[in-house]
Amino acid sequence: MTPDTGRNPGLPIWTYGYALTPPIARDRMGPMLTLLDDGHTQARRVSRTWESRLVSVDDVTHILVVCDTPDRHLGINRLLEAELTRLKAPFVVTGPVLIQGGSHPETPAPSDP
Repeated sequence: MTPDTGRNPGLPIWTYGYALTPPIARDRMGPMLTLLDDGHTQARRVSRTWESRLVSVDDVTHILVVCDTPDRHLGINRLLEAELTRLKAPFVVTGPVLIQGGSHPETPAPSDP
């Protein structure tokens, strides 16, 4: 049995990530962690998918995002990037990757037989 997440399992799911080099010290992450939690809460409130995980290793901090759109210009992303800028944390963002459902924008949809 699969858990009821309240969303259609046929809808596309995308992922992308932020890489912060050098990594951010844990004691400076408070507001960013709150933003990430708020993003998830806001998405659930409107039946959307937007989930993130923060992964810190010695030489980089990763923010991994899973969402229902490849659009990285959502309000939560703008707030996150503003917080990273405020922290003076250099970052790069990967391109979105389709991980479930739908078709990739560069991949033509299969034609009907």
